[in-house]
Amino acid sequence: MISSASLFARLRALIWDTPLDGGRALPLWHVALIETGRIAWVVGRDILDGRLNLRAMSLVYTTLLSLVPALAIAFAIFRAFGFDSYVQDMLTQFLGPLGDQGSDITRRVMEFVQRVNANVLGTVGLVFLLYTVVSMINKVEEAFNNIWHVQAARTFTRQFTEVISMGVLGPIVVLTALSIMAGALSHSFVGGLANIAPIHFVLEQMNRIVPYALLIGTFTFLYAIIPNTRVHFSAALVGATVAGIVWGATGWAFATFVVQSAQYVAIYSAFAGLVVFMIWLYAAWLILLTGCAIAFYFQNRRHLSPAIGLAMLTPRQRNRMAVQALLLIHESFEKGRVPWTEAALARHLHLPLEGLLEIVHALQSGGFVTLSTEKPPRLLPSRPAELVGITEVLAAVRRLAEPGSIADRSLAREPRVDALFARLAESEKAVLDDATIATLLADGHSAGAKEGHAADAAPAMATREPPR
Repeated sequence: MISSASLFARLRALIWDTPLDGGRALPLWHVALIETGRIAWVVGRDILDGRLNLRAMSLVYTTLLSLVPALAIAFAIFRAFGFDSYVQDMLTQFLGPLGDQGSDITRRVMEFVQRVNANVLGTVGLVFLLYTVVSMINKVEEAFNNIWHVQAARTFTRQFTEVISMGVLGPIVVLTALSIMAGALSHSFVGGLANIAPIHFVLEQMNRIVPYALLIGTFTFLYAIIPNTRVHFSAALVGATVAGIVWGATGWAFATFVVQSAQYVAIYSAFAGLVVFMIWLYAAWLILLTGCAIAFYFQNRRHLSPAIGLAMLTPRQRNRMAVQALLLIHESFEKGRVPWTEAALARHLHLPLEGLLEIVHALQSGGFVTLSTEKPPRLLPSRPAELVGITEVLAAVRRLAEPGSIADRSLAREPRVDALFARLAESEKAVLDDATIATLLADGHSAGAKEGHAADAAPAMATREPPR
């Protein structure tokens, strides 16, 4: 009998021990199947470890606090464009799986929303209202950035402009398009065509597909714009597709549970509606965050690890990649080529973008590189290659991992070990004392010259070779 531990070990070996970049070419379906298994593995590990669960619980609490203020602001804005009725419709659709409890919650929330009056609230109340909504947006962005391993958040100005575009203009465009489609379908000519059997069948299928397509499109937009990093469209689409399908299946399962189970009413009595609402909010946020995690791991699928999700660089690898990146940046500048972008350099070095961004941040902090004002920004050297010592570069990269580390003076000391590491430091200094980026560039030029000389000499040697 196969034990669960043995089955787990076999499954792990099947998914992770098959090299995807080896010499043996695998069929495309085989590669896709293994990558799907790896993504499912690391996402499931994040859920079991509580990384996504805790974020979802935090967002449930934030949503309860900011739901009425956010809907009040949305209601006021949409009313100016004539779409105020759609706010209630969207809330009704979101709470549809709750059945009668969802309708009751929608009615009560809309009563609160319609009572919100800026003249009655006053300045302090209005500021608190806006602060609650902004705090909600910050929480969502923080959760997405945490999944994407992004440390820096957007400035308030960028947040404000993106919230306007994401939360106001986006829904208005969608609602306008839906209104145009509804008007076209109500036209007499189109209505006559709809009576034809094949066209009627197509329209029926579209009515079933369009809600999912809009949901997946909305998720794709959120996954692409909210994280403060560059998200590939393909990654956002894959995460949104999985999240959209799971959302639909979960909504159906939740609605079935609410309709068929009456025990929660007997247990929670008057609080039953609130409890079910919170459970549905938790499920919704967990699905949204899981889709974001899928998008992140899909974009970095070549660098996954079964233990920690995204494989991390060792200190030795980080040092080597930092020097190599700086060498490429200087080489491109000196030869008059188009400067590297962060995404292009990450692809060239076979690094995940997040790993390269950490290195670039260390090089920026050390004053070695700067970013241009172009879109996307390009990497430029901040000082001549002759003034960039390799020892300085390694020190800057080493400082990247120092925050939060234990101070050397607090550790136990052993004179013999200290002497050994002192000799290692002296040896490293002797090797790197005069080494600069200019030294590496010169080594590259001399190597290229030797190759060219060998190529020129090869025909002459061939002519002197005796005939066989």
